[in-house]
Amino acid sequence: MDERDRRHLLDLIEHAQTAIGYARAHGRGWWKNAETLDAVLMRISQVGESASKTSAEALAEVPDVEWRDIKGIRAKIIHEYKDTDVLIIRGVVARQLPRLITAVSRALGTKPRPSAPASRPRRA
Repeated sequence: MDERDRRHLLDLIEHAQTAIGYARAHGRGWWKNAETLDAVLMRISQVGESASKTSAEALAEVPDVEWRDIKGIRAKIIHEYKDTDVLIIRGVVARQLPRLITAVSRALGTKPRPSAPASRPRRA
């Protein structure tokens, strides 16, 4: 894997971890908060963008990942934003992103860092 592909995959991990962090920072019901949902959707779309910029050969080095789905969710978010199914996004954040982070980290030979929550907004 060349350095360019490695950088795209590291960016992908960072975007995925940040999306998870945003959701965790807001807590239960994060998807009901428009700003948090927007932020998570932007980061998920960036995961798809990073995957799209990565060569097919590099993606093939990451087994058991449905790259077509990852690239496709970006297109869905960007082009059909108002029709985005929040239940699907919740599942992506809860299950698919952590699995993706683990798979890509393993392929890169790096250890995934825990997805730390972003700074929690203060409550009045």
